[in-house]
Amino acid sequence: MVLVKQRKLSLGERFYFKTVLVGLAYTIKNMFKKKVTRMYPEQKLDPKPSFHGVPVLVQDKDGNAKCVACGLCEFVCPPIAISITATETDRRIERTPKVFEIDMLRCIECGYCEEVCPEEAIVMSQEYELTGDSRADFRWGLDKLLVPESKLKPRLDYIRKMYHRFRADPKKEATAASVTTPTKTSIGVPGIKPHAALRRYGDNY
Repeated sequence: MVLVKQRKLSLGERFYFKTVLVGLAYTIKNMFKKKVTRMYPEQKLDPKPSFHGVPVLVQDKDGNAKCVACGLCEFVCPPIAISITATETDRRIERTPKVFEIDMLRCIECGYCEEVCPEEAIVMSQEYELTGDSRADFRWGLDKLLVPESKLKPRLDYIRKMYHRFRADPKKEATAASVTTPTKTSIGVPGIKPHAALRRYGDNY
């Protein structure tokens, strides 16, 4: 059994006079301070290049998607928000998406699609406002996803800088084929040392 000793409250504590006055004083003191709250939607957010908005497709100068429909972004997408149907083309890339659709209601804007894309064809935009009258309005196809490369330049420059650490510079690092030893190495290939970039990055590569 637990005994609880009750403290006798004062008159001010019983009628909350002191508590109310303290609350009013705090409110009045902060009423005239500079506002730190963004008055959205009157004051729009100015996203930086590092901002993760909705994913969009990069449109080249000829008006075509840079996507080669390899399917890596579709495979890596955690919420399975991307669906691609490929088709052949007579252009240099040989394959292009006939259908490229992203369900923006599923998309979590993680950026995995951008990171895995070998062609820099899909990037995270600075668009963050999504509205619609039905679920169908949030299934974006090529007509909504394609954005000119010039408008995405800040983001493209940013990801090239960020992902550069995973790419070896052939002028500064020896390739696996050019460095040979007479003994068997840890990667199981006689006469070849591991790539200098792999040795440097280790588990972080």
